[in-house]
Parts: sequence; structure tokens; C-alpha cells
Amino acid sequence: MWDALITLGNLVFIPGLLAIALNKRSYIPRLSSGISLIGVSTVIVGLVGAGLVFSPIVVAVIGLLWVYIYLYRGHSAAD
Repeated sequence: MWDALITLGNLVFIPGLLAIALNKRSYIPRLSSGISLIGVSTVIVGLVGAGLVFSPIVVAVIGLLWVYIYLYRGHSAAD
């Protein structure tokens, strides 16, 4: 039950991150996205350590979106 609740809660983040990732004019400073990526990685380890299955997968997708944002949205479109 907790795994499903955490999974549903984390699914809320994906549309917002997709909007940032798909908009070429979006800019998130690399420091901010890097810190978010470290936080997401820590959450994944905690969820796996708690024995949950689906929520770490969803959080890993969120982590991959943050990696993409870090790599491709870490500099302004004017650069």
C-alpha cells in the first residue's frame, strides 16, 4: 500500500519536469539540478532499502529527467 501511495505521489513531478526538459528555452542552473539529482539518488537508495519496488522505479525516471535537465538545460538558450 505504501509503495503505491509513494508511486502516485511521485508521478506528479514527471509532467513538470517533462515541460522543462522539452522546452529548449528552459534554463535550470546546474547547481540546482545537480543538488536535486543528489537528493533524488538518496531517495532511491532509501526506497530500495525499505524494500519497495515501484516507487524507486518512478523516482529513477525522475532522476533520469534531472540528468537530462542537468546536461541540456544547464545553460541559457542565448549561450
